[in-house]
Amino acid sequence: MNQYNENQPEYYFGIGNEIVKEGIFERFPELRPAVGYPHYWREDGKHKKLLLVGESNYFNDKDIPYSDFLDAEKWYKAEKAKLIPDNAHKKVSNWKGGGPFEHAFKIMDKVLSEAGIEHEEYLLNEAAFYNYFLRPAHKTKNQSKSFKAVIQDIDRQVSGTALSAIISRINPEIVIFLSEFAATEFADFCVKKDLSFDNIVIERTSHPAYWWTTNDDNQGKAKFELLLKKYWINK
Repeated sequence: MNQYNENQPEYYFGIGNEIVKEGIFERFPELRPAVGYPHYWREDGKHKKLLLVGESNYFNDKDIPYSDFLDAEKWYKAEKAKLIPDNAHKKVSNWKGGGPFEHAFKIMDKVLSEAGIEHEEYLLNEAAFYNYFLRPAHKTKNQSKSFKAVIQDIDRQVSGTALSAIISRINPEIVIFLSEFAATEFADFCVKKDLSFDNIVIERTSHPAYWWTTNDDNQGKAKFELLLKKYWINK
């Protein structure tokens, strides 16, 4: 049995060292997935193991002097690169709270409550969360947070390699991408690498940061609820 657990950096060591010399999560231990305790592995069988996948973190102009996130090759490979500043560790942590993810947590709470399942107040303790892209997007006053504007081939290689390994290690039964863009990128990576996850339900919704609060696409919220009821809850 592995001596490490799913919330220790060492549990993810060795992933992607053919791309990132020291290993992806040796280089970026702050970016490992958050695996809910105690109920991701729900011993009473009330719900399945759920992994939520967001899109990316973002840094702004104030972070530029302290991080090389704008230079993809340096971010992933340079020996003396400036990576995640000490004051940004909380910002990049996958233990999310508040913000757009509160929409998802409220729906998780509703679904569990309607099913009569006692659960943790902090809903991420009932699931796992991970952001797909490891390099932050650049947020400015005139630029979207979306990673689509900055993605490079090395981002695709690292992100796909990392998530496919994470799935094999924490064994989710359902994966829901909270980003159409990230879901498409991972699907393309799996096709290129001839990877399949036949025993896992993999679904997607629109990103909750914007789309779930607008009148023209609030079906993203409804779809997320439907997916949880259909696949997450054990009848």
